[in-house]
Amino acid sequence: MKFLKSASKPGNVPDQPNTRRRSFMWKIGAAIPAVLAAAIPGKSSPGIDREAGLRNRIDRLSGQLGILEDENAIRKLHRNYEHLIHSCRYEEVVNLFTDDGEVAFNGGIFKGKSSGIRRLYGERFKPCFTGRKIEPAPGFQRDIEQQQDIVKVAADRKTAAARFSYSIQVGTPIISDSQLVRMARLHGEGIMKWWEGGTYEVSYVKDTGNGSWKIKKLEYRVLLKSDHRPGKSHAKPVSIPPFSKVFPEDPAGPDILIDHA
Repeated sequence: MKFLKSASKPGNVPDQPNTRRRSFMWKIGAAIPAVLAAAIPGKSSPGIDREAGLRNRIDRLSGQLGILEDENAIRKLHRNYEHLIHSCRYEEVVNLFTDDGEVAFNGGIFKGKSSGIRRLYGERFKPCFTGRKIEPAPGFQRDIEQQQDIVKVAADRKTAAARFSYSIQVGTPIISDSQLVRMARLHGEGIMKWWEGGTYEVSYVKDTGNGSWKIKKLEYRVLLKSDHRPGKSHAKPVSIPPFSKVFPEDPAGPDILIDHA
């Protein structure tokens, strides 16, 4: 009787097998979802998802910042191009191009930095002071859309394209054997000059060595031509014939004629 009473007291009940089994199964059940989460491909914890999202955002912002830096570098390069042209520093202009660069001007293409491009700026532009910036001729101002500058950098940041407006003086030697023209040449004249307005269409490539930008191709797209010169209050359209001969027949001519047919 004493034994039975002692066994029935609270706190002295021995562990039952079913109780231990239920506790073990509950622990196993709680652990299964964690094991499955680790085993299933693509499944990650919220902390890992946030970290990956943050890295992606940083990479995206870094890429956008890099493109903005490239755009600014290209705009700076173009401003330098215009400054050198205006200052008649043509040899320095040539150095802004790639070795295989091209310039399309007045119906011809000048190919190669050391050959065609140097011929254009050194032998065609230099004697005529071509490229100097001047104000648009009266009555020949372009609309706002034509004056907007655009720079687009490729996603890989290795190439870019741009459009810049221009308003410049252009000149070409007067071809004549008259005494008057010969005398004018002796005084640095004998050059027919005109105002020209249009857009530069430019392609760029990045130098993989130092990360700087170079001009790959530059095209003068003419919109308007006038006999206007600074100081004059009137202007009228002029027609300037494109190149008709190539180098070496024309010592300062292009390498290829552009067929506009």
